Amino acid sequence: MVARLLLLVSMLAFAAGCAEQKHPPLKVGFNTWPGYEFIYLAQVKGFYEQAGVDVKLVELNSLGDVRRAFERGQIDIMASTLVELVIAAESSGHKLAPIAITDASKGADKLISTTSITSLADLRGKRVGAEPGTVDTLVVAAAMRYANLDMQSTTFEFASQDDLIAKIHAGEIDAIQTYPPYATKLLDTPGFHVLFDTQQIPDEIFDVLSVKQSLINERNEDLQAFLRAFFQAVDYYFQHPQESAQIMAQREGITADEFIEAINSMHIFTANEQLAALQSPKTEKAIQYTIDVLHTHGWLANPATAKDFSIPLK
Repeated sequence: MVARLLLLVSMLAFAAGCAEQKHPPLKVGFNTWPGYEFIYLAQVKGFYEQAGVDVKLVELNSLGDVRRAFERGQIDIMASTLVELVIAAESSGHKLAPIAITDASKGADKLISTTSITSLADLRGKRVGAEPGTVDTLVVAAAMRYANLDMQSTTFEFASQDDLIAKIHAGEIDAIQTYPPYATKLLDTPGFHVLFDTQQIPDEIFDVLSVKQSLINERNEDLQAFLRAFFQAVDYYFQHPQESAQIMAQREGITADEFIEAINSMHIFTANEQLAALQSPKTEKAIQYTIDVLHTHGWLANPATAKDFSIPLK
């Protein structure tokens, strides 16, 4: 009898252990950028819990930090531009896929200079700051193209956004490629203005949520739940803009009105737009453009093609 009881207890304990087994939290890596703040808003409003998915937010200082964390397997989902997606694919050797497009920059990314520089042509021989291996490369390349300059026409200084802001205030560089909230704060300071922004290249700069393709098979339901919660946060913002902006702006260190202004300088994609956006020729063209520019400027050695990055969730 005792033996039977012990066997029953052990079986129940084993069954309970099996029932408790579940995947670890989905680790989502992102840096400071208004388009990524819906990741945070979803947590604050409890949308991940409602969707039945355990999510851990991993906040990092820069796009480069997010990419490196993704390459090392320290995060499962990478919030980034297309630049980090294609560089990470080559650096990690993994097949990667964007599972959602969060936003398209339509003026948010800005090339800002001191007011003594009045045009893009004036950048010839000047010092331009940018974050290395990021979307900054694409925007600066586009600005140079508009001004009929090449990338060798200026001297580039690569650093983090925080360091670039400090350098331009100190007069160590003449212009920087930047984005909100950094751009917002810099333009609040007298003596700086916008030379070029992504209004002039509206279909070239996208932000995405990316994963290893293997994760789509391993944790498809969790990824679907994560996306439901994320886009619930997007919908909540459009239904309650002031409340949502107040929550998200605090993390960015700007006012709610400044946050809304930043969001208005990009197109925020909703859930209903995703399938068409992921399969759009514009998206494929933007990915290929990203690959081509990075390869031309030495950031990619053996570039893939745009078609290697198109696997929507099941």
